[in-house]
Amino acid sequence: MNVAKKNVRFPKTLLEPLRHTLESRNLGVTFEDMLDQIGIERAHFDDPSFSVDSDTFLMLHRWLRKRTQGQIHLKDWLSGYSATSIGLAGLAALSSLSARDALSVAIRYIPLFAPAIKIDLLEGEDNSKLVLELVVDLEEMNRVLLEITVGVINIISHETMGNGIPRTIHFRHDCGLDKQGKSRVDEYRETYGCEVVFNSDFDGFISDSKFLDAKTRSPNEATTRLTRSILDSEIEARMASQSFGSFVRNELLQMAKNGKFPSVEDFAEQIHITPRTLARRLASENISYKNLANEAWLKLARELLSTTPLSIDQIAHRTGFINGNSFSRAFKSLTGATPLHWRQSQ
Repeated sequence: MNVAKKNVRFPKTLLEPLRHTLESRNLGVTFEDMLDQIGIERAHFDDPSFSVDSDTFLMLHRWLRKRTQGQIHLKDWLSGYSATSIGLAGLAALSSLSARDALSVAIRYIPLFAPAIKIDLLEGEDNSKLVLELVVDLEEMNRVLLEITVGVINIISHETMGNGIPRTIHFRHDCGLDKQGKSRVDEYRETYGCEVVFNSDFDGFISDSKFLDAKTRSPNEATTRLTRSILDSEIEARMASQSFGSFVRNELLQMAKNGKFPSVEDFAEQIHITPRTLARRLASENISYKNLANEAWLKLARELLSTTPLSIDQIAHRTGFINGNSFSRAFKSLTGATPLHWRQSQ
């Protein structure tokens, strides 16, 4: 987690299910009570651009949990979602040509829905993982946000691909107990409509790699191009609100944690700009891509050296190097010490 709370705002889309739940159920608190709690008028909430900062989002979660005695459940959050209710990102997924294209929508545009989460696709020969990772600490809201985001992706996946693609959902946290002290795992399986594994080593989905190239139910190349173009403009506007160098640094740090160390060409393609534009925008802040890329693998290397018993060769492979010798040379050129001496000094 490397993004400050103050830099994250949650959109109206994530809060809409609360309106539906509070207006349709007698929970002892109304939607107007919720608006009063955060100090806004209904007209302000109805503005499509409405959003709340992380502290307000966390405060609202705690207040609702206390006032409703924990009666707002995962099912309530997910009941108001469909591919179309998510907006253009949902439409972009629905009109994608293949499962892989639809997943790229989630990876690219998740900041517009759940800005505290980053998504990456890890492809394997047999199975592939869609991994979700929190980039900001929302304390006890962390698991709630992960479960909601997984649920929304699951809903859109079903609408985009149908029920023919088996998948398993994984969470690092446990499933908890109900009021009778029984495991809630069956409740989660019913909510998501698939197998759910808890206490896993990652948060996200796993499925057979052969399904990545499966065709969607309603492919439409013109629609997906148009919606992605509009969404790219929204992403660019959001990027413009922070330092471009900070954006690239955060992206590279997250990719390094997932074992990815892209070339300047690959990274530029991922964020839909040319390598020349990438270099020019970084140069305007007196930064180079090479320096940021070095910073990413070096940070990961230091973490592995100081917190794991992995050998130098193992860490070399984890940080994108062919062998321990090339890793050691690069490490020493940046730090003045060999990896072994640096580890011993800690």
